[in-house]
Amino acid sequence: MAAAKKKKPKIQASEVGVGNRTLEAVLIDLAEQVKANAERGLRAEERSARAEERSAEAKERSAQAEERSARAEEGATIALQTIAAVSQDLRAITQELRAFNRRAEGRLDALEKTERT
Repeated sequence: MAAAKKKKPKIQASEVGVGNRTLEAVLIDLAEQVKANAERGLRAEERSARAEERSAEAKERSAQAEERSARAEEGATIALQTIAAVSQDLRAITQELRAFNRRAEGRLDALEKTERT
């Protein structure tokens, strides 16, 4: 039986035709395409990584801006409260001065009446 088995001759890729080209040429072209696609994939991954880095930086800057905005709002609130308190104090001082002026005018009027008589 061993003699019955015949060895099939090996066929070389350069001897097989695929359309108007050899199988060897087609395989070489496919290998180059795979290599080119792999390089494009690497470049795309690099661009994606850079985009993710920029996105993370933008998120960080946004968080910093929000923090500064919150501090500015807090400062504005404190400033408005201070202005309100100062304004209230100023009104109280104005009322005290007006009362003092009325008393002083009353005293001056009393003095003038005393001098006239």
